[in-house]
Amino acid sequence: MAGRPKIYDDEKALDSAIEVFWKKGYENASAGDLLKAMGIGKGSFYLAYKGGKPELFEKSVRRVVDHHLQGFWDILENCPDPVQAIKDFFFLLIDSSSPVGQRGCFFGNAVLQIEDKSLKKMAASQLQLIGKAFTDALKRAKKTGTLTSDQSPEVLGLYLLNLWNGIHLTKMVEKDTAKLREMLKMNLSLLNSKVKI
Repeated sequence: MAGRPKIYDDEKALDSAIEVFWKKGYENASAGDLLKAMGIGKGSFYLAYKGGKPELFEKSVRRVVDHHLQGFWDILENCPDPVQAIKDFFFLLIDSSSPVGQRGCFFGNAVLQIEDKSLKKMAASQLQLIGKAFTDALKRAKKTGTLTSDQSPEVLGLYLLNLWNGIHLTKMVEKDTAKLREMLKMNLSLLNSKVKI
């Protein structure tokens, strides 16, 4: 005997849950908040997410990577000038049309907010992957000559990860895009600087 057919869209429901996590944080997102946003009942929820809220968050992390970051990582791996691609990416982050908006980094928020050690570690690992993507792209740029900085790609990758975390926080308090753009230009100029710090 077949079970009852689903009456909701898995991806839409997951995207709605992501919005709740992004807005309220993992700890503050109640079961009621999530069920209401997802448009499903408790029975359907636990049928789809047998591990409950932690499993929902794990799937949310993978979906955020697929929808907001994977395209950029693909560009970094294949573009002729990774340095310019990185600069363009950071300037996009302060644009009002940025999909991240003013909510901060999904993973950075989670690292700060989540108490569950395994979920915190999962979010932190995504930040490490962001740093690795920067580092790998800069190694390639060093070989092709588009990276002229005397700093090592590893240090610059960590620097960019720090900038990634910082810009998400700074743009929550500074709304002047022109100022943010100048600040980014100053920070990103290190990629072309010959001066060791």
